Amino acid sequence: MQRRLLLAPILPFSLLLLDCGGPVEDPTCGVTTFNPATGTFRAFPASNENARKVNAFLQATLDLNTNINQIHDGVLDACRAIGNDLGIPASEYTPTTMGEPPVVTVCGRVGREIQTIIQMALPRDARLEVVATAPRCNVNLDLVAQCAAQCTGQATVEVPRCQPGDLVVMCSAMCSGRCQGMCGAACTGSCTGTCMGGCMGTCSGTCSGTCNGTCVGTCSAMDGSGRCTGTCMGTCMGSCTGSCAGSCSANCMGGCMGTCTAGCSGTCTGECRGGCSAMGSPIRCEGRADINVEAQCDAACEARANVTATCTDPMVTIYARVGSPGMTARLNTLVTSLQTNYPRILTAAARIERLTMTVPAFVQSLDGVARAAVNVGVQAVACTAQAVAVSAAAASKFNATVNVSVMFSASITATGTAQ
Repeated sequence: MQRRLLLAPILPFSLLLLDCGGPVEDPTCGVTTFNPATGTFRAFPASNENARKVNAFLQATLDLNTNINQIHDGVLDACRAIGNDLGIPASEYTPTTMGEPPVVTVCGRVGREIQTIIQMALPRDARLEVVATAPRCNVNLDLVAQCAAQCTGQATVEVPRCQPGDLVVMCSAMCSGRCQGMCGAACTGSCTGTCMGGCMGTCSGTCSGTCNGTCVGTCSAMDGSGRCTGTCMGTCMGSCTGSCAGSCSANCMGGCMGTCTAGCSGTCTGECRGGCSAMGSPIRCEGRADINVEAQCDAACEARANVTATCTDPMVTIYARVGSPGMTARLNTLVTSLQTNYPRILTAAARIERLTMTVPAFVQSLDGVARAAVNVGVQAVACTAQAVAVSAAAASKFNATVNVSVMFSASITATGTAQ
């Protein structure tokens, strides 16, 4: 499904420059006041709520522009790297239309090359098998709270809600979600790391006690059916009563040293995703930040939080079954390059998803920001108008990047035609 970043029709700001009253101010907004290239602006004196709203909007616009450029450039760089690996000469990156963004030109040519290689190398109707973990994106809730406090003029605001998604804190108490660190008692989910107690699922390690199932390794005792009923040195494919010195796929009955994927009934020392009975820091959100303040402040601060979210690249593994022996080397080059560079495109897609969540409310707040700018002065109106123009240009680049990421992902799902 394609996603687009749309800007609603904006009031003609030239009309707002007229009859503002008060002292005459510089009607221009130069780079010393608002500079998208450097991502900086000179804040208007925050003596009233109108100035604070304009400041929040200008900062959110700069963050939006900076991060859309980063997403665009990240996808473009990934496509160029794959193209270089595949030996595509720079002369073949020719725009098909006037003014075509480079990301469309480069990724479009690389996508066509990928389709050609897959079609010629794989057996008929076969596809590349792509196994990827989902990128994990974190929102800094402290940034949201600080932004809201500055925009509203309050000394402090409540910690923003994290919905949907998981609140992540450093915890040294009871964790009702996933504990990454040390769970001091039973872990009701899987334990990735070392389970220091009985395991009701598969124990990958040494089961010191009784392995009730198949032992892939050495078993100290077997029953008449060949099932392991003693200590298993290896992987116990069944419940382990006693102690599992290894990872446990479900219900680790003792402490978990590593990551407990569900509730930890004891003390969690480390990161807790979910609820911790004694909140610590740092605080971040792996979902969407939501804060209950006035509309313009809410939109600007939520936009800032979501566009500046940090995302980790996913792990990607690609499998291929060669149909044409003559294309083996070419296909191997493609697979190696995709495993290195495709994660950046998937991460860009995750950041795009965040932008589509937050931008509609940001756009809807523009009318209120325009009225606030009139009350601040002529220069604030000029800077707000320039920020709207910057947002429109960023939206165009964003839409091009969205289309490219969808097209590129489709290209690697092409089917083979080799006999």
